[in-house]
Amino acid sequence: MDYSDLFLGFGVCFVLGLLFLLIFPIVACCFCCCRTCCGKCGGKMYQKQTGNMECKMITFTVILAVITLVLSGGFACGFFVNARQSSEIENMGSNTQNSLDDILIFVNNTVDEILFVALNQSSWIFEVIEYDLSNVGETVGLPVREALRPYVGSAIDAILGMVATIEATRDGLDDMNSLVSDLDANYTDFIESIADLKQDIEDLYANCAGAGGCSAAGQDPQNTADTTNIVASRNFTDLPSSGTGPGYYPRTVVTAKSNGLTSVVNNDLESSAEAGRQDFEEIPELVQNETDSAVGDLVNSFDDFNGEIEDGLDPMIENLDSMSSVGSSLGDTISEYSETATDYDQYRSLFVLFLYFIALVVFILNILGIIFGLIGYDRYATPTKRSMLSNIGGLLLMASAGLCFIFAALLMVFTSFPFLIAGPLTKIVCGPIVSGELFENTVDLPDTIPGTSGYYVGSTLFDNGNVSVTFTGILDNCGDNKAAYSAFQLMHIVNISDILDMDSYISDGQFDDMKVNISDQVEIMSSETADNLANARDVNAASIPWSDFENELTSDLIDIGEDLNDFADDLQSYIDANSGSSSVFPGSYENDFTTMVSTIRSFQTSTVEPMVSDRDYVEYVLNAVQSNSSKINLAVNNTIAAGDAADTYITNNLDSVVASEVENFQSTMIGYINQFVDYITDMIYNEVGKCRPVKNLLDNLINTVCRGVLDPINGWWFCNGWCVFCFILNIIFSVKLAKFFRRMHDEDESDALEVQQRRNAASEMQKPASIIRNNQVSPSPDDFAKDELQEELHRVPNMLFDDPEGLKKKKGSDLPGVASTSNEYDPDGLVERPSQAEETMTEDELPGVVTTEVGGGGGGQEQAGEVKPDAENTEAKIPEGETTVTTEPPGTPGPAVYNPPTLSEEGQVMENVNNNNGEEEPNINNDTTQ
Repeated sequence: MDYSDLFLGFGVCFVLGLLFLLIFPIVACCFCCCRTCCGKCGGKMYQKQTGNMECKMITFTVILAVITLVLSGGFACGFFVNARQSSEIENMGSNTQNSLDDILIFVNNTVDEILFVALNQSSWIFEVIEYDLSNVGETVGLPVREALRPYVGSAIDAILGMVATIEATRDGLDDMNSLVSDLDANYTDFIESIADLKQDIEDLYANCAGAGGCSAAGQDPQNTADTTNIVASRNFTDLPSSGTGPGYYPRTVVTAKSNGLTSVVNNDLESSAEAGRQDFEEIPELVQNETDSAVGDLVNSFDDFNGEIEDGLDPMIENLDSMSSVGSSLGDTISEYSETATDYDQYRSLFVLFLYFIALVVFILNILGIIFGLIGYDRYATPTKRSMLSNIGGLLLMASAGLCFIFAALLMVFTSFPFLIAGPLTKIVCGPIVSGELFENTVDLPDTIPGTSGYYVGSTLFDNGNVSVTFTGILDNCGDNKAAYSAFQLMHIVNISDILDMDSYISDGQFDDMKVNISDQVEIMSSETADNLANARDVNAASIPWSDFENELTSDLIDIGEDLNDFADDLQSYIDANSGSSSVFPGSYENDFTTMVSTIRSFQTSTVEPMVSDRDYVEYVLNAVQSNSSKINLAVNNTIAAGDAADTYITNNLDSVVASEVENFQSTMIGYINQFVDYITDMIYNEVGKCRPVKNLLDNLINTVCRGVLDPINGWWFCNGWCVFCFILNIIFSVKLAKFFRRMHDEDESDALEVQQRRNAASEMQKPASIIRNNQVSPSPDDFAKDELQEELHRVPNMLFDDPEGLKKKKGSDLPGVASTSNEYDPDGLVERPSQAEETMTEDELPGVVTTEVGGGGGGQEQAGEVKPDAENTEAKIPEGETTVTTEPPGTPGPAVYNPPTLSEEGQVMENVNNNNGEEEPNINNDTTQ
């Protein structure tokens, strides 16, 4: 970039500032000498009175007030800039230190994140892999077993179920023998008990009939409760071995079948069947044992891979640690220099405050000068008669001009040199840094930095100028808060992809070693188990003749039925029907019959029901034995077929299932590694060490140097220049305005007379006589007298100007025809009364003019306005309180007296004028309004 035009502009401005430093003191010195020594440049204490003096004064006042306000903005900005610069210098060290701390935190966090992601996370993932490898029985063997279970599990369940059925059948046959023996013995006793009960009932019937009761026609109890069928006629004894006889239970056959099944069970049937199930369930342990060597090799390979990751990242971590130590040392240095800058800044601040205090003093002097000057200004006062307050205002303005002369050059010194330093730095350094043009046009271009070839950043960071890494690109990446690895393109130092290349350490052949052959070690049904099942089938327990015995079990134990409560109910009905009849129940037989009913019910509960329960249980066991024995023949054949099929499937498919599961396991392990590699790659490329703090550090340096240092300096020289510009204008207009406020030493008498005439004219405009002149009433003699007197007095200046020597000898207060002024009202506007004592004027002082007596009418008075050159001196006295002038000729009535106008009820102006007789006559002027 061509900076020649820029430097030319700054150089021209600086030269102008130097010229100001050379010329302005000379001009100030000449100005002061002209005023003090020669009375020039406004130094003469004389001011020519002109008609537009008041307009000039107002104009200069407004201009100076505006300049003063603009000046106040300059030093106010200066105070603000000074405060900001002090604040920036005070905070510069802490801000820079905070940015460095952020960088250190960024570096340390980056190291921690790398350690966590690449090392801690890798350790965790490799621990998971090692755990899965160490428990390959669960990770591979278990899936193998579960893959075979749908084809093998049913056969194992059938074999074990068949064994359980055989054992249950054998146990049922043994139980039948025992239960039938007990049932037979109990039933024998039951028969005797039933016989005894029947005999007791029949004896009661017989005894009752022998006593003359129970025998009447239709009243025999046998008709109601017949005992004929109270008989136990079942037979639970054994069937003789010959097959014929009184018994029905085939004990001999049952015992033979039970013995046959017992021999099968005792031939280790259950153990052989359980061995097949155990072989199947222990497939995971079998896989674990057979793959132990291959798993050990894989574990070592994964450990080597993990160690290579740690070793590969060590250089990056060491570089980051070294950056952290350099940053700490740099922070200490910055803290030391910042403390020194803060200590010396107070002197700079005091000097700047002194400069702007001068501007503040100028501001105060201008404000006070304008205020005092305006308050004390009298438009009718001559320059020599100006008030003390007005004079003070002018002196204050001159003081402010003097301060501007003294300190303007000093302010220009601190305008030019800071401008020459801060201006170019802002344009050449700060601006391009903020916009990025500085880096784009320098270090980012190849072969632009002497001593380096290619790209400067690539040559510096990677010792390779061919790497197209630019400073602007790094800042843009850090501005987007990208990871340091991507932002700085650290792959040219540490290539993560090479470090995480798993194929260099783990090959597919290592997993192939886990594909073991174990089909010959798993057998579901052994030949011994098959033989035992066949023997159980050959026992043929289903051929036992159970029909006769079963018929006995299903028949009632008592011929009348197994519920004697029905018989007791019938007997109770007989008792109830004949209760209280002595012919039926002589004596106590009714009670005996009632006792018998209770005995029968008790017999039902204590004897019959237990016997029925025993018989029912035997029947239940018999049904179970029949069910199991009927299944054995068909079930054994099916079980043997299922066992053979399961063994065949294992022989043909177990090894392929193992290989398939090993491949799945390999995919899982490789998937772990790939996920881990992708995770680490993504984290390092996109998440680890996000470098926004680097961009923040540069921004802070820009803020510190450009905005914190250069901007206040620019603001300082600008405020100084602002004040210098206002000082120049202030000098001009302060001096100009002071002329209108200060009390002059000399003045022209004609100027004084002109001022007096303007004062009188103003009084004339304010008095009520103007209203009288506008009335429609004809002029009175008084009006003619007034006009003649005014014409006579207006001839005085012309007479005096013909005698210039007379003007030089007399002061304004001694002019002929001009009396001292007072606040009393003169209706003619010609003479102002003295404030303390009446002042008389002789004929020598006003030759040719005869003074008039003002008073009541009377003879002997001379008419005003009559010229008598040789007349004697007379005194013109105006009695206090009179407001009219008599102009009547001698012998006329008293003078007309002026009275202030009044308003009629309709709002019209009414004036009262005394007529010749002294009476007031209203004069209504319809054309004049207030």
